[in-house]
Amino acid sequence: MPETKSERSRPFVEFGAVLAGATPFKFNANINSVFRGEVLCSDGTTVRAFIKDLDIREFANELLAAAIGLELGLPIPKPIIAKASPDVMSASKIQIPESDSHLVFASAAASAPPILQVLRDAGTASPEVLARLATWPDLGRLYGFDTWIANVDRHRGNLLFGGQSDVWLIDHGQCFTGPSWRPAALNPGTAYRNRLSEWMTPSLSGSRRSEAAGAAVEVGKDISKSTLERLGQDNCAMTMLLGDFDAIVQFLIARATHVPRLSTAALGMLI
Repeated sequence: MPETKSERSRPFVEFGAVLAGATPFKFNANINSVFRGEVLCSDGTTVRAFIKDLDIREFANELLAAAIGLELGLPIPKPIIAKASPDVMSASKIQIPESDSHLVFASAAASAPPILQVLRDAGTASPEVLARLATWPDLGRLYGFDTWIANVDRHRGNLLFGGQSDVWLIDHGQCFTGPSWRPAALNPGTAYRNRLSEWMTPSLSGSRRSEAAGAAVEVGKDISKSTLERLGQDNCAMTMLLGDFDAIVQFLIARATHVPRLSTAALGMLI
C-alpha cells in the first residue's frame, strides 16, 4: 500500500533476502532479468515481489524515483534491496563483496495487472478502460511526476490497474533521462520523452487535460534540496550514485521550474 504521511519521516526502502522458489517472469518483452517470488524483509515479514537484476545506476534510479514518488504520496509499491544467493535466483549485476550472492531490486507485488494486460483482456472494451484511467484523481500528478524525474519509459506496462480507482506506478529504472545517464548530459529544460503523451493524452477530453495540467504544474515545486538529499541518503540512492548524486539533485531542483511548461505540453496544451 502507499505510505501515509505519518510514515514519511522514515526511509521508504526495505532490506531483505530472496527466498527459494523465485521463478523467471516475462511480460511485454522486459529487458532485464525479472523474477517473481517471495522476499523475507528485515522486519520479519514476507512479501510477494517482482525481483530484478539491475546494474548499479538503474538500481539507484529505481530507489530514488520510488522515494520521491512516495514522498509525494503517489502509489508506488514498496522498494526492497534484497540479497539473492545463487541457489535461489540467478543474478550477475551487483555482486556482494567476498560473497557469491548479489544485490537485486525487489518491488512488492500489488494485486493488480498492468494496464497493457487489462487493455488486452478487455478487447473491444479498451476505450472504457482508458476512460477509467482518465478519471483517476492522481493522473495530473503522474504527468507532473514523470516530467519532473524525466521518466522516458511510462508505457502501458508500467502502470498497474487494480480496479475502478486502484492504480500503481512501477518500473522507474529509466528515469532521470535513462538507465545510463551521465551528469554532463542532464539538461533541466529539455523536453525528454513523456510516453503518457503518446498513449494517454489522446484519450483525454479538453476539460480533463486542463484539470490534469492544474495538478501537474504543482509537482516538485515544494520539495527542497535538503529533502531530496535526505531521500537519497535514507533510501541508499546516494551511496549507489556516489559523486553523481549531487548532479541529480541539482538537475531536479532546476527542472522543477520547467515542470509547468513541459507537463502542460505533454498534455497537449499551452501553458
